[in-house]
Amino acid sequence: MVILTEEEKQEMCIELADHLPKIRELLKLSQKAFGERCGISTPRMSVIENKHFVMTWSQLTSIMFVIVCNQKTKEYFFTNSLLGPKFLQFIQQKEENSVPDVNIMVDEVYVNRYKKQFFDEYIKIMDNNN
Repeated sequence: MVILTEEEKQEMCIELADHLPKIRELLKLSQKAFGERCGISTPRMSVIENKHFVMTWSQLTSIMFVIVCNQKTKEYFFTNSLLGPKFLQFIQQKEENSVPDVNIMVDEVYVNRYKKQFFDEYIKIMDNNN
């Protein structure tokens, strides 16, 4: 199984920080709005983007969650080969010689269940507003 050293993690944190302005641009978000989604304060986001502070591994994983939940930023991540394949191999618990999964599909049953739950909640909200 792939293991990342602390040095490799730090290099990935530095690399991702270089791309944060473009990622925010793709999402049309200010530092404040992006930070709210990642759980990172505006001052901290600013010093990360301005290279005055190296983000923590925890901050990187929070940012990556936002990236992979949005199509434009997910495409940017793969188009620019951000963090290299070793990052995905580590997250996906792969062996070094294994190709990381790029497009992880969820069974249609779970997708439909999620959609139904979302629409049921939406209908309740709309009914309560009327």
